[in-house]
Amino acid sequence: MQRTLSRAVQSPVCLMQSKAQIVDDAAPLRFIGHWEDWGIATLTNNGQSAVVKLSDRPYQPFLVGGPLCGVYVFEQLHFHWGPDDTVGCEHLLNGQTHSMEAHFVHYNARYGSFDEALDKDDGLVVAAFLLDAHNNGTDWMPLQPIVRALGRIQNPGTTSPIPSDCLRWLTGLVLDRHYYTYHGSTTTSPYQESVTWLVYNAPIFISSHQTNAFRRLMHKHPGAALAPITSNFRPVQSPSDAFGLLFVRNSASIKRSKL
Repeated sequence: MQRTLSRAVQSPVCLMQSKAQIVDDAAPLRFIGHWEDWGIATLTNNGQSAVVKLSDRPYQPFLVGGPLCGVYVFEQLHFHWGPDDTVGCEHLLNGQTHSMEAHFVHYNARYGSFDEALDKDDGLVVAAFLLDAHNNGTDWMPLQPIVRALGRIQNPGTTSPIPSDCLRWLTGLVLDRHYYTYHGSTTTSPYQESVTWLVYNAPIFISSHQTNAFRRLMHKHPGAALAPITSNFRPVQSPSDAFGLLFVRNSASIKRSKL
């Protein structure tokens, strides 16, 4: 399943399975190199979010397959959250909110860089994972290498090294299917309508202790004192019902294995 780009909309949106076209024969979506124990990984407070970047590797991680035409190179991972655990995600699934949303940002290799790809219709792919926190929940240990480093980057503009395999938690997830996809926009300025979104429908369960660690990051407005980043999610936008939403229920390889 390689799709032609539909008309783009502003993101995020409410993803309703009842309004999605179901796909059972998609090419498997493949994450390549994201969790290898190579090179250098850093976590930075950029004044808006916590940002993971990977460098000094034999190659940058990339995405292929699924609805994608071509290769999309990993640029960074960042997170969105709200003032408490009842809100914080950007996309809603069937009207339901979650505590956080993690965005794996990739750019189309044909353009050579994120900056060159940003304003192209097929420039970006963002794989999004929803995180759900509860007061009595236990820490999700695969996220701890990132959470532990948050205390070292509380001030804006600070960076800390983190383990190079900090994204190994992806290996425990179903990645080749069970995601929504549509053509939308970035959720931060300049809101370019250049993103193929891949939003996974199964939330990851974490603890309130972990979400609170993100809320302790600080930002600074010109002329103002430092203040916590208590909320950094964009509200759901309101596209028309017809914006080319697909739900990839099965990949072609899974379907063949059942025959």
